[in-house]
Amino acid sequence: MIRRILFSSDESSENEDESPPRRKIYKERVHFTIENDFDFKEAFRLNKVQVKYVLGKIGARLAPANRRNHALTAEQQLLLTLHWLGNGAQMHGIAIMHGVRKSTVCRSIQKVVNIIIDTMFQEEVRWPENTQNIAMEFLRKGGFPCVCGCVDGTLINIDSPSNHEEVYVDRYGDHSLNVMMICGPNNYFYAVNANWPGSVHDSRVFRNTAIYRKFEQGWRLFPGAVILGDSAYATRPWLMTPLHRNPGAEDARRYNNAHKLTRKLVEDSYGILKEKFPCLNDLRANPEKAARIVLACATLHNVAKIIGREEDHYPNREEMNNDNPDEDNMMQENNSR
Repeated sequence: MIRRILFSSDESSENEDESPPRRKIYKERVHFTIENDFDFKEAFRLNKVQVKYVLGKIGARLAPANRRNHALTAEQQLLLTLHWLGNGAQMHGIAIMHGVRKSTVCRSIQKVVNIIIDTMFQEEVRWPENTQNIAMEFLRKGGFPCVCGCVDGTLINIDSPSNHEEVYVDRYGDHSLNVMMICGPNNYFYAVNANWPGSVHDSRVFRNTAIYRKFEQGWRLFPGAVILGDSAYATRPWLMTPLHRNPGAEDARRYNNAHKLTRKLVEDSYGILKEKFPCLNDLRANPEKAARIVLACATLHNVAKIIGREEDHYPNREEMNNDNPDEDNMMQENNSR
């Protein structure tokens, strides 16, 4: 009896050892292909031409070495990252939307953001080669002459860091980065610095940039070029701020009005950036990762401003209401009245 039990247990253990390993079950990758141009841009924040442009720049470095374990393609990694940047949702929500794991979303975002910064940031975030029209465009939009850029700082909320937590507390009591940007007349970013915590003053952030040092040493984008900043900055021969002495005088009033209208472009640029990439409204990341995400978003923002904009397609009323022709007919009747 004992011998039968011993031999039966040995046989069962051998059978267990010989059983094949369990196959991994992979979810279907979904929602990466969107035919409608409007829906595509709404989901991924760039149109198809712009995504193709970015993929041409970074695709070779994103491509997996092989397709083992159903590795995501370069395009899928880019679209996954764009969806998270432009959605502002939790990573596990993006993972469920596309049939991948949360860890895959996290790795893809980190990889894509780093490659965008290493490959594209210096090329995309800079003053253009042709600077002839910059001053004229600023003058046309705001009435201030010889402007080559507008500077301002914005706070990007982040998670409470584990090191030096107190220096990241801004004037509102939140943990944030103080991000400095210089923009052009078309809301294109010429310079971005995301290295400073939220408690640091805008003026100090600007003083510690390479652009500030270049202007102090006499470099100008074109003869007589100036940068506009708000009252947080100290006035320099090349840095124009609002006038507070005799603001009621006619000359001062005209100066301040033109200054305000022109400098407003940088505030508009921040609004456009945060609207395109809602993740910037509350980045759940440590300061180092958050800073790199900001730089990547600024790079993609510039791509969206100059690449393939003529390809943008917005559905007309007939396309939006094609599922309800009766409602469309009713609208036409009302308009005819």
